[in-house]
Amino acid sequence: MTRQESSVQGPYWDRVDGPVAAVRWAPVALLAGSLLCAVVVPVASGRVGYLLLIVLSAASILLAAWWMRRTSLSMPLRVAIFTAHLAMAAVMIAISPFYGIFGFFGYVIAMLLFHGRALVVALGLNALVMAAAQVGGFGQAVSDWHAFLALSFVNAGVVAVIVHFGEQRAREVQEREAAARQSAEVSQRNQELHDQLLERAHEQGILQERERLSREIHDTVAQDLVAIVSQLEAIDGEGDWRSRVDAAKDLARDGLGEARRAVNALRSPLLDDASAADAVRALLDEWSARHRIRAHLDVEGAPTRTEQDQMLVRVCQEALSNVARHSGATSVVVQLQYTQDGLLLQVRDDGRGFEPSQGGAGHGLRNMRERVEAVGGSLDVESSAGAGCLIDVAAPA
Repeated sequence: MTRQESSVQGPYWDRVDGPVAAVRWAPVALLAGSLLCAVVVPVASGRVGYLLLIVLSAASILLAAWWMRRTSLSMPLRVAIFTAHLAMAAVMIAISPFYGIFGFFGYVIAMLLFHGRALVVALGLNALVMAAAQVGGFGQAVSDWHAFLALSFVNAGVVAVIVHFGEQRAREVQEREAAARQSAEVSQRNQELHDQLLERAHEQGILQERERLSREIHDTVAQDLVAIVSQLEAIDGEGDWRSRVDAAKDLARDGLGEARRAVNALRSPLLDDASAADAVRALLDEWSARHRIRAHLDVEGAPTRTEQDQMLVRVCQEALSNVARHSGATSVVVQLQYTQDGLLLQVRDDGRGFEPSQGGAGHGLRNMRERVEAVGGSLDVESSAGAGCLIDVAAPA
């Protein structure tokens, strides 16, 4: 639980939400142990010494309780807190060396409040006080200064090692936490990208479905309606009007059937229980009779039902519709070839032709190309003014 996103190099007080319970109760426990030892081994100053120990112990507890509850501590206040603790610990050790037990808490305070050079100074001062307690008091430290200095260096060295490994451990923990946060952020970004991709795929699917429906409507209902209009317009000035009306009725029925199938499966009725070759033959016969244009179908290879039948029939239907509406042709030849690699469809007319660079007949050519490319095939157009038109389709098996 970090108080702020601080560097691992800062004081512990700035890296935690305040001392944990063990640290809060540490001075009480250490003072209790020190006082117990002082009672077992009487102090030289008698009652006055015990009274002073009790007063200083209470003051130390109150000081610790006060500053541990604060949410922020300025550097001058930290220095004052540590100095007060060190002074009271030194006085209590002077009365009873057993209060070196409580003096250990000075290391904890130093690591909580300081960092860098300030921490080194604080630990060094506390090591001197602890060394005095270990040799038997400040009076003994003067007479046995060799032991006092040796213990001071030992204390400082031990604490330095502890602090070093503590800092290293804290740094490793912080690095793992940073890596975990980064991993969580990357995971969140990946999830957001995944959601965006799904949304775009959904939108793309909707657009593709709209385009597919547009092609189906154009290739079925729209073509039948155009043919009906053509039949009805041809009645003017023609004596055999009944055949035109009958043809218009048949076209209307066919258009209704196409519309129903568009709602159900968007599959041409010509493909019901038939291969593409049979469907194209039926389409060509009906188209030739309707528009009074000669038509011929050549089939090479063994006709079989494939996944591309729907596409081939629709493309052929659109090509024939364009011939009837725009070319002025007198004959059409359709070739359907089954090969090991796929299917080939050619629709050739002897009409007036057009320049492919100018786009051909409305949306028809574009719809045909989109249908063919949607299944991985290709569509080529060969035409020029006065030379008819050739639609060449290649589709994979």
